[in-house]
This record gives sequence, structure tokens and C-alpha cells, in this order.
Amino acid sequence: MAAHLLYQDFFRFTDALSDGRADPWEMYRDLYLQPNRAALEAWWEQCIGRPQSVWADRVRSIRPGDYGLLRSLVEGADLGEVAGDTMARCQAALALSPEPEVYFLVGFFSPDGFTFEVSGRPAIGIGMERLGGLGRIPILLAHEYGHCYRRTLAAPQRLAERLVDEGLAVALSARVFPERPLPEHLLMTPGQVAALARYEGRLWAAVEPFLDSRDRSIAGRLLYGRAGKKEWPSRAGVYLGWRLADEFFRAEGPRFEASAQSVLAARDSLAG
Repeated sequence: MAAHLLYQDFFRFTDALSDGRADPWEMYRDLYLQPNRAALEAWWEQCIGRPQSVWADRVRSIRPGDYGLLRSLVEGADLGEVAGDTMARCQAALALSPEPEVYFLVGFFSPDGFTFEVSGRPAIGIGMERLGGLGRIPILLAHEYGHCYRRTLAAPQRLAERLVDEGLAVALSARVFPERPLPEHLLMTPGQVAALARYEGRLWAAVEPFLDSRDRSIAGRLLYGRAGKKEWPSRAGVYLGWRLADEFFRAEGPRFEASAQSVLAARDSLAG
């Protein structure tokens, strides 16, 4: 496993930017984009999907002072060691070949954690611009590792498959970091989890008619609360996916990989 600390080149760019002597986009390309082109172009194309002009405009509006907190957070941190330890734990629970590489990058609009492909290889990205702290990084890495494992079999299409996908990712994170509380694995507050638990039956009843849907907007609203519609609580689909996966893991016993296969097989019958 390789951990790529792309944010170090980003800071070289912001340091050079402070003298105001050159076009920021040109400096960005020379100091950050060009040395990391394969990963950054993959991130932009697969995760952002906007014209490059938007990218250039955003770079030109950068204020180096906005990244002072991030610089202080990573100072002295060994994120390569964090990534190596997390990937080793995940491999022990759920072997994956090739093992995904990890990219710590500073972008714009990017999720805190995401999966993508770099030069045809599976990869995990950590978007550091909005993290606010480093404690979530192991959870994010384990969660995205679960998504990488799922995608080696087939990318989820139906809503039912997406629920299973999220449930497996949460279950893996909880398996490799059992000392962390459940809300952290769900990337929620304790209050959110408690509220979703109270209304779980109603949520399943509301979601059931859509389980066979391939509409990405429905999946986005249910899983992440996108598009402004509030028919479901934020991240309700992540919670329901975890409940589904957790039931399988409790029934199947201690072998995580065997249980994971049972969870993934549920995608063929969940909406049937």
C-alpha cells in the first residue's frame, strides 16, 4: 500500500502564492497539478465532473490563510502511518487485491472520503479541505475500503444494492475499529442515530417502493440528503444499510469475509 501526501505540494503552491508575482493557476499547475497529475485529474473527472475553467477560477480565488488550520493539523502528523495501519487492519478482515492506494489531497467541493481509480487502479481519496480534524481519517479510510471491495465485484446500481454497499462499509469500519462508537462509524451524531432508530420501521416502509430503482437522485437523497428534498432524514439510507448488514453479521458468525459475502448476496433478493 502506498500513501500519497499530495497536500504537501499544495502547501508549496500556497507558500509560493503569497508573493503575488504570478498567475495562481499557472503556479498551481506547476507546483501541485503537474507533479500529481494522474491522481488530481482522476479526482476532478470522477468526483467533481465540472469544466476545467471552473477549476481554474476556483484556484484563482484561493486565499492561503484559509488553509492555516489544515496546515497546523497536519504538522507533525504521520498520515502515511495512519493509512498503513488502517489498510493492514482492513486487509486482515477483508482481503482485497490489488490493495487500494491512498491519496491525501486538498481539493474543492470534494467529499471527505471517496473511492476512485488512478491509472486504472483502485484508490481511496481523503479530501482534506473540510476535515476540521484528523480523528475521522481512520474511519473514513476503512469505510472507503469497504466500497473498494464492493466495486471489485460490481458497481451498485439499484437502490437496494446501494444500501448494502453502505452497510458493508459501515460494518467493516466497526469491525476494524471496535473501540470507536457506532455514530462515528455511521458518520453521524448520537442524536441522529437515536432519531433514525426510533423511526426505523417507518423508514423501511417509505423506502421499500424504491428498492429496485436505479434513479441516482433518489439514492442521493436517501443516502446523503442531496437535492434539497426532505422526504427522508439525512443519511437515512446509510443507517438502513448498516441495520441490514448488521443483521447478517450477527447471524453469520465471526468470520467477517464470509459474512460480507452473505451481505452482498442480499442485493439479489432485497427488492425481489
